[in-house]
Amino acid sequence: MGDADLIKLTDAQQKAAEESFNSFDKKGEGKIKAGDISAAMKKMSLNCKADWLEKMEEYIDTEGTGYVPLDEYIDLVKRKIQADEDERELKEIFRVLDKEKKGEVNVNELRWILKNLGDDFTEEDIDDMINDVDTDGSGWVDYDEFSKLMLG
Repeated sequence: MGDADLIKLTDAQQKAAEESFNSFDKKGEGKIKAGDISAAMKKMSLNCKADWLEKMEEYIDTEGTGYVPLDEYIDLVKRKIQADEDERELKEIFRVLDKEKKGEVNVNELRWILKNLGDDFTEEDIDDMINDVDTDGSGWVDYDEFSKLMLG
């Protein structure tokens, strides 16, 4: 997701982000330690796990100072809120597809969905995508595999 694709925060979210940032900007310098990002976001009830922060490395401390200015922090908050929303939507899609409530989806259903998404996937593309996630060849994909398929 490029910067132009970032969501717009509500006024309340913007205020909460600034307050959480300021609680770690003790000297009022307009920056916080990169290591404080997770704790600052936690004040906004955003749970940032290490693996998510790792994925966001290119957006964190872009100047290599060990600190993150407010604008970078706000962008990270936007990315986290969007990631959480994407995750909620993905879980809902999976729940709908998991008709038997077994915690897994048949790859034939996934194949049909991928064909009809509107993307120009070839049969070979779809086979490759499914084989990448259905590593045991069971013909079924659990939520973690589904998430990997849909979000990469």
